[in-house]
Amino acid sequence: MKILCWNCRGVGNPATVLEFRQLLVANVPDIVFLCETKINSNRFQRIRSICRMEGCLAVDSAGKRGGLALLWRDGLDVSVQNYSNFHIDSLVRLENEDVLRFTGFYSQIASRSRQQAWDILRRVHHKVNEGWIVGGDFNAILNLSEKEGGRSKPKVLMEEFCNILEELKLTDIKPCNGWFTWTNNREGDRFVKERLDRFVALDVILDKFPFLASYVVHQSRSDHEAILIDTEGSKPNRERTGHKAWFRYDTCWAGEQELKDLILSIWEKEESNMLAKMDMTRDKLGPWQFSRF
Repeated sequence: MKILCWNCRGVGNPATVLEFRQLLVANVPDIVFLCETKINSNRFQRIRSICRMEGCLAVDSAGKRGGLALLWRDGLDVSVQNYSNFHIDSLVRLENEDVLRFTGFYSQIASRSRQQAWDILRRVHHKVNEGWIVGGDFNAILNLSEKEGGRSKPKVLMEEFCNILEELKLTDIKPCNGWFTWTNNREGDRFVKERLDRFVALDVILDKFPFLASYVVHQSRSDHEAILIDTEGSKPNRERTGHKAWFRYDTCWAGEQELKDLILSIWEKEESNMLAKMDMTRDKLGPWQFSRF
């Protein structure tokens, strides 16, 4: 399953809708969470239709500020649980009948609004009985490695964010590509970039989806990049890459007797030279790794 989150900074512009549709075509997400849509919810049915998404729940903006939307593809069983100006909470039934909770989240810089947003996450946490993923624009960083340029973030704000994640037992999922998700689009000494958008999840999600991966997705219409999480993002794709391309030796295999026997059978072949034996080892261990683990 793939989930895409994007602070689009207004989706009323036809050019932004086109960019959004291109993001969907390129990344094929099952669920999309948008924040700062800056439009009324009744305008989203047209956008949903243009982008060919089956389900949609939108939260009105407050004038030209805020606004959220959750969209999902045809055939996906999504049940919205509750929503506010800061979040949309949903339960997703997967193909194997497992249920996953996804909460699209949007926090703001103002202290009062930020505290309201944290309190909403706490209330959702009390209802969680399944794997939980939270994604969106947190408008916060965990440490100074997530900011470059400009003034340093107050330490108290970074500690507050760290404490919230620890309290809710949520683990930060670092992206496989890129790092910063927001820039102020200025030049020279005034240029600032930060990692404001992210996915966090309970450890049960990381255990259930060992190939889970997160990505930064570049776009051109907003000062925020989109982010994507794929529950099978790092899973070997036999049709696309073959065993040779994705084989990697793991030291934990050293205790596997089956592996020892397989390697021994290859290196006992007197008719093969060293390079041929290395190739055979790679060819054999790729399929063995896939079937064993």
